[in-house]
Amino acid sequence: MIFKLRMLSDESDNFVREYEVPSNTDLLQLHDTICRDLGLDRSNFCSFFTANERWNKLQEYTLTDMFDDEESVDAQPMEDVRLDELAAAGASRLIFVFDLLSGRSLYLSIADFGREAEGESYPRVLLSEGELPEGAENGLLDEEDEEDPFGDMMAEFADFEGAEDDSYSDEY
Repeated sequence: MIFKLRMLSDESDNFVREYEVPSNTDLLQLHDTICRDLGLDRSNFCSFFTANERWNKLQEYTLTDMFDDEESVDAQPMEDVRLDELAAAGASRLIFVFDLLSGRSLYLSIADFGREAEGESYPRVLLSEGELPEGAENGLLDEEDEEDPFGDMMAEFADFEGAEDDSYSDEY
């Protein structure tokens, strides 16, 4: 079986992608497909979330298994869950957070499903309209687009560290 997935962005009204993927595709494979298609950095921290009809985040699926104790967190690795399992559990919407630091996301839904077409290779891009939201090429915003409080703080620290004022003692 093949799922047709439609992907939208809340940052760009004219951005639409449609993919056809085998129903047994795991979320890591879907992640790789999206990153290849959009030119996103595949090594960035990102997550998929299942979503309800109001696009509220539910279960999280992470790029890597970041936790040793499975009981301490509800997140699961992307590679451990397939689209057909999610659909069987009633999940037809996914949120792909491609930049965890700023919460930038893309929204996917199962638009249709059907049989594999003979002679076609999957996954495949069916529709590609609009531009990727500005600054998303590497999964990060352009420096001018967002304030960087951590960078500002570190710059201030560097200024302090390089100061010639040696009136502070290293001993307490």
